[in-house]
Amino acid sequence: MSDPADLGSNVRRRRLARGLTLDQLACASGVSPTMLSEVERSVKNPTVKLAYQVARALGCSLTDLLEDDGAPPPRVVRAAERRSLVDPETGIARHALSPDLLRRGLEFVAYELPAGQSTGEMDPNRAGIVEHVTVQSGTLTLRLGGETFELGPDDGITYGPQVAVEYRNDGGTPCSFLLLSDSTQAFPIR
Repeated sequence: MSDPADLGSNVRRRRLARGLTLDQLACASGVSPTMLSEVERSVKNPTVKLAYQVARALGCSLTDLLEDDGAPPPRVVRAAERRSLVDPETGIARHALSPDLLRRGLEFVAYELPAGQSTGEMDPNRAGIVEHVTVQSGTLTLRLGGETFELGPDDGITYGPQVAVEYRNDGGTPCSFLLLSDSTQAFPIR
């Protein structure tokens, strides 16, 4: 049986991590701000239904909310341990940089594109996914549907890719870039 104090602190920690006020969480969950405040302060123990509503509004399962034990301890992912995919024909490499973020709805990867290579056109992501790209070196041509963006070192772009996406290196030197994909607000897969 979970301690109400644990549940209250877990609700508060997740609410603050998402940058929500009590009023915003109340609006999203259908639970009054007064009740939420009492739950967070462990004054009241919520019903299963109320806790479920709060968990959904926070983007997690009720089990996650009950078992939330705060920030995970530091975990080092050595270069040799990360999961990578290298295309033998083009030399394009994709490296997963932080696999622990996946369970939080974030994917952080590094791409390496040799000169003159392209990932090819990739299908659109589902609605609600937002991505951010920052170029580390070289020049990246990013095609989003019918629009094309040229990015150089330290340039970044944020977009909601509900259109086809292509990463291309039209330059004469290798290009490397970081991609952060946020699916925390994405519509569920059906």
